[in-house]
Amino acid sequence: MLVMNHMRIPRTWGARAIAALVLVAACGDDGGETRGSDGSSATATASATATTSATATSAASASEGSGGSASEGSSGGSTSAGTDATSTSSGSASTSSSTGVESSGAVSSSDASSSSGSTGEAPGCDLGQVPDTLGFTFAKKFDTGIPDPVLQATYYNTQDDEVMVMSFSGKARRMALDGTPLADVIDVPPEAQPKLDGATYDPVNHRGLLITQGCMLVEVEPQTLQVIESQQLGFGMSICAGLALGLDNNLYIASYGTDEMVVLSRDGKSEIRRVDMIAKVQLDGFDGITLIAGSENFLVMSTSPAAIAAIIDGFGNVIVPVAPIGQAQAPLKGGMPSLPDAVLTICGNGHAWLCEAYNSICFDYVPDDGDKDACPCLIPQ
Repeated sequence: MLVMNHMRIPRTWGARAIAALVLVAACGDDGGETRGSDGSSATATASATATTSATATSAASASEGSGGSASEGSSGGSTSAGTDATSTSSGSASTSSSTGVESSGAVSSSDASSSSGSTGEAPGCDLGQVPDTLGFTFAKKFDTGIPDPVLQATYYNTQDDEVMVMSFSGKARRMALDGTPLADVIDVPPEAQPKLDGATYDPVNHRGLLITQGCMLVEVEPQTLQVIESQQLGFGMSICAGLALGLDNNLYIASYGTDEMVVLSRDGKSEIRRVDMIAKVQLDGFDGITLIAGSENFLVMSTSPAAIAAIIDGFGNVIVPVAPIGQAQAPLKGGMPSLPDAVLTICGNGHAWLCEAYNSICFDYVPDDGDKDACPCLIPQ
């Protein structure tokens, strides 16, 4: 997350050829995720002073996983599509010169078929029969080609089977699930600029939901980003830095400035509950959240004072404890992003994407329990 003067991180139908076989078995179809009042952060800074301290702490914490971060308005080295970068996971690396994608031997078969574009309704799913993903392992990374390399928000558009990747300062691009750009870079609407810092997808209403650090919720057409409606959220949140939609149809918001997970009704008008992320999860600097495909649990993360992640349920109960991102422990193993931010999971294959806060690179992680089409289990009930 970038906080202004702070840099700071999706989901329903779409058929996916090979992964659909997994759904039949997995879903039982008879065939089987207190910051100080100054709001300082590693993602961006709320003031010039906060920017300086956030950058310093980010660099220190990021050293465990590699490289440092850059100040707002610059990247730690923006790379164009096709830039060579070495994969750190096991297995031999292969590079696609046409897409700038690099991968390890861990890439699953669904990568070749996941961007089929089919939008037929998938069969129903018994959520209780789908194993919860408790860890993800790095498979590949790719360059989005977004010229403002401060990636802060992403969502998976399940109806069109594609990902929208957006930057802090308002650039966006539609991406196929193999990391190939589907269209030119476009602008995020003014309502969600210049401090865009989180997003998710509403599969019921087929909308992209964007949130700014000022806690403005902007609902958009998911491919064009044309604004449908917007509203200012309240409830004492400070520096909204991540957004997810739960299976209970509630909004789960990362309030970075208070280190809380704030749960609101889908209309944004009622507070359901709040979770102290430091006290309950031991996650300081709460900076990103996504619902895990096929699960009621959430993948949550922080970028400062350390790049760490955990898996929790909707009440903040720890499912997988906090661990460094990009190292050997779950929930996000390998890849070694220098300063990760925007995070999402893809229900069509169960993968997680994690993008760099100060670069144009995204990382693809495969679920440790295998690919699965969990989109029917992602519809809020």
